[in-house]
Amino acid sequence: AKIMSKNAYLDNGKSEYVNSCSGVDFSNISSDTNGKGIYEIASTKNDTYPIYYYRGAVENNNVKFGGFCWKAIRTTDTGGVKMIYNGEPDASGNCTNTTGTSTQIGTSAFNSNNDSPADIGYMYGTRYAGTSKSSSELATSYIYGGDVTYSGGTYTLTNTMTSTGNWSSDYNTLNNNHYTCFSTGNTCTSVYYIYYTRTSGAYYITLTNGKKVEDALDEMFNGSNVNANSSTAKTTIDTWYNNNLSSYTSYIEDTIYCNDRSIGDLGGWNPDGGDTTKYLYFSPYTRTWTNHTPSLECSRTQDRFTVSSTKGNGFLTYPIGLITSDEVMYAGGGTTTNRTYYLYTIQDYWAGLPHSFNQSIAREVRVNSAGNIGNFGVSNAYGIRPVVSLDSSSANVSSGDGTSTNPYVIETS
Repeated sequence: AKIMSKNAYLDNGKSEYVNSCSGVDFSNISSDTNGKGIYEIASTKNDTYPIYYYRGAVENNNVKFGGFCWKAIRTTDTGGVKMIYNGEPDASGNCTNTTGTSTQIGTSAFNSNNDSPADIGYMYGTRYAGTSKSSSELATSYIYGGDVTYSGGTYTLTNTMTSTGNWSSDYNTLNNNHYTCFSTGNTCTSVYYIYYTRTSGAYYITLTNGKKVEDALDEMFNGSNVNANSSTAKTTIDTWYNNNLSSYTSYIEDTIYCNDRSIGDLGGWNPDGGDTTKYLYFSPYTRTWTNHTPSLECSRTQDRFTVSSTKGNGFLTYPIGLITSDEVMYAGGGTTTNRTYYLYTIQDYWAGLPHSFNQSIAREVRVNSAGNIGNFGVSNAYGIRPVVSLDSSSANVSSGDGTSTNPYVIETS
């Protein structure tokens, strides 16, 4: 952190590689005119530990630690340094990896299941899986309700409307009538909540025991059981850490790895006027694709993955996680191609933030092979590049200047 602070520019003003007087423009990728080097987040300037980050086509953020090569990303609010895995040293002890599969520990699905919004979680609990009916199955004058009541094991639809039975006319008229028994009656022991429609059919979840869509959303993203199970990605990372870094834990700080599951747009999951032709989007989508405003805040305790519960949720087994799309934006990535910054590897690899749930697939953020921030279904296998944070009180640089042929070496003896 001290090395970074000596060479940092404030990111809210003009500097050597930033032409704009207002500073780095995060709606655009890094370049020789929009950031290359080390920057200090201006809003943290007066903090005990200001946040510094590497951006753009830097060549001096290589670190050798625990027998592996890493790329330094940024500092933390406790003075640590977050680093992303970048392969193994070559025969000469250099960290010359820049692209290819050698920059990752392997590939993995983010989660083995992808048909529930809960599947975007680095850990997850209750799952409500989406199911579909075709337009031909919906070509009946079904009753749809704006709400339900529940008594004696039976749901009753309220504020009802009766469809025309012509799905091409009905599919976009359910914004205030998401509930149905898929019958011409208004009572059922299980009720169905329609969250997405299109001319070819409808997608829905099944609710029982008096639960409504608000309960389903709460159980998937807020409930006490929300972090009951490890994702496939977390299991892969934990296994690698146990086999390779567990003896170096004293040099690694327990910092926050954010899996921000706060919702940016409910779409058809809003029972009161929710547009059934729109997807469920999470806040990282809004920050990255819509507003271009990266943030290192992780507002919800259940999404702050840590080993100890002092700063976060305490659900991590080991102090290791994934990079976020916000950190990728600070580093110079965006939603357009960038092949000239240090996170570009010609590989697709996972970031640890959710993007959306469309009609039937949970989608997670990833860094694409063109260097841009993208997203894909969580059951697909992409690269895994773990992130750890060096502890400022125990990890010291013994040699090096950060270049690939002379990386910073962290003293561990």
